[in-house]
Amino acid sequence: MRSTETAGVFGRSRTVTQCEVRLAPPSPDHFAITCLAPHGADASSGTSQDMQDSSAQTDAPGTALPDAYSPLINLRDTDRFLPVLEALGCTLAISRRPSGVALLGVEKGVPTLSACLLPRSMGLAVAPDRLAIATVRELMIFANVRAIAAQFPAKPDYYDAVFVPRHTFYTAYCDLHDMAFDGQVVLAVNTRWSCICVIDGYFNFTPIWQPPFVPELSPDDRCHLNGMAFHDRKVRFATALGTTNTSYGWRAGMADSGVVMEVPSGRVIASGLSMPHSPRVINGQLYVLEGGRGQVLRIDPETGKSTVFAKLPGFTHGLAEYGGVIFVGLSKLREKRGPQGLPIEEEGELVAGVAALDAASGQLLGILHFFNGVDEVFDVQVIPGVKRAEILAPQQWFESPSVVLAQGKVLRGMWEQRADDELAEEAGGND
Repeated sequence: MRSTETAGVFGRSRTVTQCEVRLAPPSPDHFAITCLAPHGADASSGTSQDMQDSSAQTDAPGTALPDAYSPLINLRDTDRFLPVLEALGCTLAISRRPSGVALLGVEKGVPTLSACLLPRSMGLAVAPDRLAIATVRELMIFANVRAIAAQFPAKPDYYDAVFVPRHTFYTAYCDLHDMAFDGQVVLAVNTRWSCICVIDGYFNFTPIWQPPFVPELSPDDRCHLNGMAFHDRKVRFATALGTTNTSYGWRAGMADSGVVMEVPSGRVIASGLSMPHSPRVINGQLYVLEGGRGQVLRIDPETGKSTVFAKLPGFTHGLAEYGGVIFVGLSKLREKRGPQGLPIEEEGELVAGVAALDAASGQLLGILHFFNGVDEVFDVQVIPGVKRAEILAPQQWFESPSVVLAQGKVLRGMWEQRADDELAEEAGGND
């Protein structure tokens, strides 16, 4: 790993360890970010174990993805996205495809980006100093070792957060979408099994709610249940792409058969939607992304009346609010699937990125465009109070393990080095 310094109209700033940021002249809002490979790997050749695992689990196994795994990521800020993110003093966790999670902050006008490759990353959940990431057959919990972040050996005195793997729950293939922490457990929308479930380690998952039109459990994605609004420690609403009860039956009408349901009653409060996702309760109001039209909707749960809060240039998927700003993930359509009859297909060229909206008015504050390396944004979550974050995939953590423990009310910790392991083994002999 290495780091550089970046200079330009935004001033001088050190960038994160795994990525190098440079201004791409002549545009002061256009950045080229060089993502370095995991420890000891060659990013251009894709020889690291993390890369091999990730590429094997994408939607097209074995397909070469030179652009996706290119060491150079180009991104551009339109309007005020980066200044808004910096003013909020937070970091965005972005689940992206083809595969991986990125942590994006801003310091002195320059994006700080850290990324790790994971096998088909999907839904995210955030709690204080915790980050949950769903992958193809696992739910991974990362912990922020805040107490020793500044001592991270690869770049001392820089990070204000380092997320390291702490737990892994082996769920089998569930196609987990929206998730939320509820105390020490995770609630997740289990799309393959058409239910909302609890993941706590006792079983692969425990179903706690199903739509009334899917009365039995079956691993064949009957309605593409995909979203939940978790508010005040209760699931309030859920979204699905149809009300079908046959294997993948939702596909035939996905362009205009989406629904929003009240939970736990299952009452359909809005229908005829084009691929709804990511319902959220924000300031007492219900917001839903209508991906097939690239819209953010505000829906009255009592009347079902929907209002277009914002129209955006991408398939909308992933929504989070913080400090009066709504962040919305934007994706391009999957070319391999061909035309799907979605209204957004007539909108022209779509972008992959994240949009920032004023939560009061719906005004577009800016869009962060990804020009390569990201085709889809699957989920977006906010990590408050963090600007310079690092995230380590399991293989990276094994290269430099962290140890954090509580001694009374005091947290203590350290970063192990390879030499520490070798000396311990020598001292232990054959015992």
